[in-house]
Amino acid sequence: MPGRVVIFGWADSIHVQRWVQGLSKRGWTIRLISLGGGPVAGADTTNLPRHGKLSYYWLAARAVRLAREFKPDLVHVHYAGGFGLWGARCSFAPLLVSVWGSDIIDLPKNLFQRYFIRRNLKRADRISATSNFLKQACIALASEVEDRTTVIPFGVAVPEKIEPMPPLPVKLCFIKMHRHKYGPDVLLRAFSIVRKEIPDILLTMAGGGEMTSELRSMARDLGLEKAVDFIGSIPNERIYSLLWEHHIMVMPSREEAFGVAVLEAAACGRPTIASRVGGVPEVLRDGETGLLVPPGDETALAEAILRLARDPETCRRMGEAGRLLVQEKYLWGHSLDRMTQLYESMIHGR
Repeated sequence: MPGRVVIFGWADSIHVQRWVQGLSKRGWTIRLISLGGGPVAGADTTNLPRHGKLSYYWLAARAVRLAREFKPDLVHVHYAGGFGLWGARCSFAPLLVSVWGSDIIDLPKNLFQRYFIRRNLKRADRISATSNFLKQACIALASEVEDRTTVIPFGVAVPEKIEPMPPLPVKLCFIKMHRHKYGPDVLLRAFSIVRKEIPDILLTMAGGGEMTSELRSMARDLGLEKAVDFIGSIPNERIYSLLWEHHIMVMPSREEAFGVAVLEAAACGRPTIASRVGGVPEVLRDGETGLLVPPGDETALAEAILRLARDPETCRRMGEAGRLLVQEKYLWGHSLDRMTQLYESMIHGR
């Protein structure tokens, strides 16, 4: 029987929102305790005021008190960093920590941060990671957690029908934040190479971030103003329709813990060209559902784009193969099944 769960996580994160809403529909009673953000459907949401990074420390006792008052059967922490501190202070229910990637890959840069993350991981009864790559990164930080770490991918919904490929010219899309780690600069340099071979090819840059102004200037300097469309951030519910307007998704990340965007493209029947980094090779089968290239290599990326842009039949075939892969291994319902099973085993085991 579903029980009562406290979730520590960001209320404005689409990932947290999907977990909360999906689990509440399965009958779980959830209290979400966050720093900032708005109410989340499906949960009794408490948003504590955030005033800088130290808010996690100042508000830890209050967050734990709110969690205890709820009388949960389980405490679930999303992100081993700041929210991991709150979880580490809970001793009244089984503790599950879900690692996201940056908390394990980026955050432990010095001895103190490494100690902090290791302590939060070691205090968890169980840990969930979205990829085998991320599981191994947890084990590298704290070898003691190997037997307590479970891989639960963040699945996606598959539309009943997919839209056919749009008419030519070939259109590429990038759907990530404009940050160095996601390689948008690499994409623009590769795209300038591709344009010399296919002059009418187009690129849509969705998202935004600290690199947006730099990227716009780069596009102008490379003579790509008329070929690159910066459309800004888009709501999550529009991602599939945006993908259907394009032939190929490009994800030239320098770092990537999982690669849910690859699965979203595959669910829409679109191939992805992505960097061979982190957990991406687990969700993209090179030569079957898309193409993998070395990170930071604009020449290799350009060659991969040219290969697919010149071969619409291969694009279609890869899109179909990707859709089948999602249906077999990465459906959102399957992710909810596995998380529910983990919840139940932890509650009953306690």
